[in-house]
Amino acid sequence: MMVKALMEAQGPRPEYKDFASIPQGENPWTTSPTPTTTTITPTITPTITPTTPPTTPPTRPVFFDLTSYVDPISLQKLDQYLIASSITTFKEANTEGRVCIFPASGRKHADAIELCDRDTSTWCQDVFHAIDGKDDFRQCRAHRGDSRTWRPNANAYQLPGVETFVHSLPFFSNIGKIAIIINRAGDKGVEHRDIGGQDDLVSEFVWIRTHSSKKIFFVKDPVTHEKVYAPLGPCVGWFDDHLLHNIDTIDEDNQWSIRVDGRFTPEFRTLLVEQGIFGTQNHPIPEDQGLGLRGVLAAQQNGVCFLLRENERELSSEEEEEEEEEKEEEQEEQEKMVV
Repeated sequence: MMVKALMEAQGPRPEYKDFASIPQGENPWTTSPTPTTTTITPTITPTITPTTPPTTPPTRPVFFDLTSYVDPISLQKLDQYLIASSITTFKEANTEGRVCIFPASGRKHADAIELCDRDTSTWCQDVFHAIDGKDDFRQCRAHRGDSRTWRPNANAYQLPGVETFVHSLPFFSNIGKIAIIINRAGDKGVEHRDIGGQDDLVSEFVWIRTHSSKKIFFVKDPVTHEKVYAPLGPCVGWFDDHLLHNIDTIDEDNQWSIRVDGRFTPEFRTLLVEQGIFGTQNHPIPEDQGLGLRGVLAAQQNGVCFLLRENERELSSEEEEEEEEEKEEEQEEQEKMVV
């Protein structure tokens, strides 16, 4: 009854469409033949009275539903693939498979099947320069969308269909880390922010749930603090993970979602910058143009801002060292000539 009431409250889903068919800057919800409600904040109780959808859909949804940009047949095939792969009992079904803890705020939020490991090559070690554990987390988050940082692991070879689906998504110019997040019956999860307090980074990712997953996921509105639910059924979306989010507790083992980190294409970056809801930025950065975290996402078109600054400082330092070495060599040559 609870799931049925939520679906009735949310109304019909928009039809599948290619992103190219939507004029740049135009709200995709207002172009749908039938107005839909993408922001729903019901109170989860044993009985729910469906809310009446507003006449005008919200222009800035807290959970930004991108499902209409994904081929529904591909989503259906992914769902069938995950079921056939015994995704909720992956470790038992695959002797070489690995399942780890998905932590949040220092506690276990879920189990995770990670399809990538952070590269331990010289390139990766050179890039991170982590000072301590806190800085390592910051650096790791900033590199989430970098395909050079994340390499397919044994799980990826056990689940090639997931990789195939992910690389068919229209949202990214580059794909980094991929993780399947699994919750069990009775799990409460951990209400958390992924990068709360980090004012110079906005995560570029999508959250995916297929048809057979019963996970009920929400993001809290930063103003009203109400729960805003991801539309039920097959769903692909984005939210600013500076915002609090979690799952509702249900008596169902089939609960999974997939997080895919990458680098947004210019089209989807513009869409989210113009129409997304963002958390609070406590300290502005030069690149955000006074627009807070919205401006940070816009400025990340060439890469994470603080990483670009660090790379510039390193390059300048290297150039200074080279110039100093050249001066020393010239001085040595002059001294030899005098002798």
